[in-house]
Amino acid sequence: MMATVRELRPPGVDDETLAGHLGELLRLELELGVTEARQTLRAAIIAIAIGVPAAIAGVAALVVLLAGVFAALFGAPWAHLVIAGAATPIAAAAALVWSVWRLKNLRWPKKTLTSVEENWRWLGAQLRSRLTSK
Repeated sequence: MMATVRELRPPGVDDETLAGHLGELLRLELELGVTEARQTLRAAIIAIAIGVPAAIAGVAALVVLLAGVFAALFGAPWAHLVIAGAATPIAAAAALVWSVWRLKNLRWPKKTLTSVEENWRWLGAQLRSRLTSK
C-alpha cells in the first residue's frame, strides 16, 4: 500500500504566485499558533490539576492536625493525627508552590508572534519587489 499526499492548498492557487505564498504562510502561521496555544494550555491545566488538590489537601491536613490537638486534650490516641496533619501540609505546600511557579512562568506563543513579524517584512519586500519589477 502506498501513502498518498494530500493537497492542502485550495484548488487553482499556483505555488509561484504571491497569493499562493500568502495562503501557505497563513496556513503555517495558523498551525504554529494552534500548536503553541495547545502547549501553553496543557501546561496550565497540569499546573492547576496539581495545585487545586494540593490546596484542598493542605486545608484537610490542618483539620486533621486540629483533630489531633483535641484528641490529645481528651486522652484519645493522637500521635497518628499529628503526624499526618503535620506531614501533609509540607507536601501540599511544595505542590502548591510548584503550581503557582509554573503558572507564573508559562511560555506564551512567542514563536508565532515572531514569525508573523518576519512574514510581514517578507510581504512588504515582495510587494516592493513586484512594484519595482513592473
